[in-house]
Formats: sequence, structure tokens, C-alpha cells
Amino acid sequence: MSARRSKVLALTAIPILTVACVLIPQLPFLTVSDVVRVQADEGWQPTGLHVDQGDRLTITYLAGEWSPWPGDSYDAAGSGGDPLCRCNVMEAVSHAALIGRIGGSEPFLVGREFDHVVGESGALLLGINDVDLYDNSGDLEVLVEIDR
Repeated sequence: MSARRSKVLALTAIPILTVACVLIPQLPFLTVSDVVRVQADEGWQPTGLHVDQGDRLTITYLAGEWSPWPGDSYDAAGSGGDPLCRCNVMEAVSHAALIGRIGGSEPFLVGREFDHVVGESGALLLGINDVDLYDNSGDLEVLVEIDR
């Protein structure tokens, strides 16, 4: 008698891991924007806008001129002048330049354009780089955009 060998095919169950791929749409940035008028004869002026740490803040000069004294007028870049003058809010910055501050933080130069991710949270304030406001005149119009 001949021995028959039979081949046995063994099926081994292999667990299959099914991964579901869920696409989550990227939410668009929320942009808050406003046109703000900044007076030359007032100190720090609230814009009515609040920024949070990590927001991208863009401030763009649109129009207007102001003067830190009678006779001359300047845009948001200021007069140049003596950046070490005791009449400046910020040292080493053009006299009569547009400056900003977030809450009680240190002021920063805005000039004709400012575009940075901010490291503080608080109310956005704008003003002129001048401490002698009594003889100032004029105003600037700026566009403030906050990307969250």
C-alpha cells in the first residue's frame, strides 16, 4: 500500500488593522480689522482692539499727517530729528513716529508699517512719539489687522 500524503493548506488568520483616515479641514485664520484714527495731541489712545500672544499684528499707515510742533507735518515715519531727544516717548526712534503698545508692555515702533507675531496679550494702544503734546496737531489713519 502506498501511503498517500495529503497536503493540508492551513489558513492562518492574520489580523488586519484598518486605519480610518479622517480629514479635518484646516480652519481659516480669523482676521479682525479696523481703520483707526490716531490724534497727535493725545497720549496713548485705545484702538478698541485686543491682541493675544501669538496673534499676527499688522498696522499699515493709510493717510494723514501730523505735527509735533507748529509749521511742519509728517506721516507715520515721523520727522527723523534727534532720536535721543528728551521729548520722545521712545529713545532711538524718529521723533513724531507712530508707536504702539500692548497693554502695559514696552512701546514699539510702528512707523509706516508693522507686521509681527506678538508676544503679549492686551489692549492695543497707538500714539505719537512725543511727550510734549500741547502744541501738536493733525492725525493719522491706519489699518489694523489681527490674524488669530
